[in-house]
Amino acid sequence: MPVTLYSYEVRDQAGNAVTGQLQAETPQVVAQQLRDQGYIIIRIRETAAPSVRAERRPSAGRRVHPADLAQFYRELATLIGAGMTLIQALHAIEENTSQPTLRWAVRSIVPGIERGQRLSDNMARFPEAFSPLAVAIVSAGEASGKMDEMLRTLAQYAEHDLEIRRMISRETLYPKILAGAILTIPVVGLLIANAIGGSMFGWGMLIPVAVFGGLLLAAGLGYLLVRSYQKSDQGRTAIDRLKCFLPIFGGLTQKIVMSRFCRALASLYAAGVSMPDSVRLSADASGNLAVAHELQAAIPHLQKGGKLSEVLTTSRYVPSTVVAMLRTGEQTGNIDATLHKVADYYDDEAKTKIHQLGTAIVPICVIIAAIFVVIIAASFYIGYFGSVLSAAGGG
Repeated sequence: MPVTLYSYEVRDQAGNAVTGQLQAETPQVVAQQLRDQGYIIIRIRETAAPSVRAERRPSAGRRVHPADLAQFYRELATLIGAGMTLIQALHAIEENTSQPTLRWAVRSIVPGIERGQRLSDNMARFPEAFSPLAVAIVSAGEASGKMDEMLRTLAQYAEHDLEIRRMISRETLYPKILAGAILTIPVVGLLIANAIGGSMFGWGMLIPVAVFGGLLLAAGLGYLLVRSYQKSDQGRTAIDRLKCFLPIFGGLTQKIVMSRFCRALASLYAAGVSMPDSVRLSADASGNLAVAHELQAAIPHLQKGGKLSEVLTTSRYVPSTVVAMLRTGEQTGNIDATLHKVADYYDDEAKTKIHQLGTAIVPICVIIAAIFVVIIAASFYIGYFGSVLSAAGGG
């Protein structure tokens, strides 16, 4: 029997009017589905399928910021927990969301939900807004009937990621300002030299400016080459591998990657997702392609009934601390709780490392800026006294 689109008008248990659409073989099937959801039926009628309107995605390819996602998941969990239907909650959030990509995604999801489709299936259509990890956790919430709990888990995950990003931004703000000042010092000096004819600065000023300009040009070209190389999977894997073993910064990268992996794995496993699928999705959520490839290599072993700690023992990227804690969690049956503790530990370690690096970079930038200032001052006085001596000799 062909499937037909039906429009319905119902009232919820609070007496509020609710309208929507469902696809079913007969109106009796629609009525039964609505009764199962606790609605009082007012009217059900057959309707024509709506024409699909082509709507351009705003900011194509631009991902939604973790702050907006955390707010979305938190609000949706609160509204559903308060007794709102999913459709009502999504409509309410759409009206209050200012982020264009997220608002457009929510608006596009609602018609599918009204036709009886699952939220997770509709979220999967918008990868720029919802990650595969989020889709998997929502799917687990739908299967277990704990949707609001799973949405709160997603909100907490997004908030942790946002906290690390803000920490990096906060600790590197002053070094960025100093770096900008260093960039402008030679340029300002050269402009002053040109304004007064260059006689008082002499040729000494041209040497640091030329060296600085050459270094800046080389850095710019290197950045462009790295970005171009990083567009391929092979290139991105190589760059991500290098990030893990860089002096000073490699340790910080590994801490952030492990924190993301452990937290994602704990959330997925606690939601009831199988261990192989949890590892696959958590590896992607780590944000490092080299680490993800090595972690996903453990999936065949897990599918055969093996333990994750057994595979990660020889990993180049996973510290022994993580392996030991994971083994303890496997033995006690508290893998999710153990991994959350590991993630919290690496979050604290990453915050400490970021603060230390930010503190160390500041005096280095100050010294570099001071060197440029001294060179400019020396060039000025050498040129000035040279002009004075020349004038005295000529007189």
